[in-house]
Amino acid sequence: MILNDGTLVVNESPKTVQEVRNILDRILESYYVPNGAPEYDKIRLSEEYSSLIKCVRLLQIFNFTDMEQHNEQKSFWINLYNLLTIHGIVHFQIKLTVWERPNFFFSTEYNIGGYRFSLYDIVHGILRRNRRRWRFLSPPFRGNDPRIRFSLNELDPRIHFALHSGSRSCPKLSVYHPDNIDEELDAASCRFINSNQFVYDKQTRILTCSKIFKWYARDFGKKKADRLAYLAQFVDDNETREVLEDDVSAVSIKYLPYDWHLKSSG
Repeated sequence: MILNDGTLVVNESPKTVQEVRNILDRILESYYVPNGAPEYDKIRLSEEYSSLIKCVRLLQIFNFTDMEQHNEQKSFWINLYNLLTIHGIVHFQIKLTVWERPNFFFSTEYNIGGYRFSLYDIVHGILRRNRRRWRFLSPPFRGNDPRIRFSLNELDPRIHFALHSGSRSCPKLSVYHPDNIDEELDAASCRFINSNQFVYDKQTRILTCSKIFKWYARDFGKKKADRLAYLAQFVDDNETREVLEDDVSAVSIKYLPYDWHLKSSG
């Protein structure tokens, strides 16, 4: 379902990229508190949500050439994914889990510059450079799909620590800016990897981590050693970092169940 359908009233050239970032920032500041739960019912009745509706309608006439730099594109698509997730949760009045809405990640969409983009399309088609999802046989954009030209020119594994699905197991919601995207993605990576979603037991030598690292394993490296070495750079504990960099053969990996419940569902 396209969530930004509706009549447009445009009196001046819209600055949609900046406005998407501004609205997400306002929602984050007003309705997300540290270790707290966002109150989606309050968001639904807020001025910020009214502004969101007006802003995303302008995406219908979005000009992709407004974003020339890779960092502009990357920050825009991450922010837009997070905004669309919030919009979908509020619009469909999700109470416990996004799976209350059948095929939430496929059926929650925006019209962007005349093209339909779902949450699934943004992650796998744009940010992951049109790579297939785990257990899927094909990528999102097939054949002569014109949307493939909007895919980023390189895959940055750190996106997986920035994409917010509203669930208890997903990364924390943040806002990303083109001028500081590398520092912000590094911070998001450190925050996620030094949380309870990535824990190494030095006695048992078992690394217990989020299923994100299973679903997108090859985004972090072709081999186990490559993946753990990549992730090690974000680990605070020196001893753990050294093990993951230099002694991975004895490290076993165990994946946590992914908790899709909304943070506000108790």
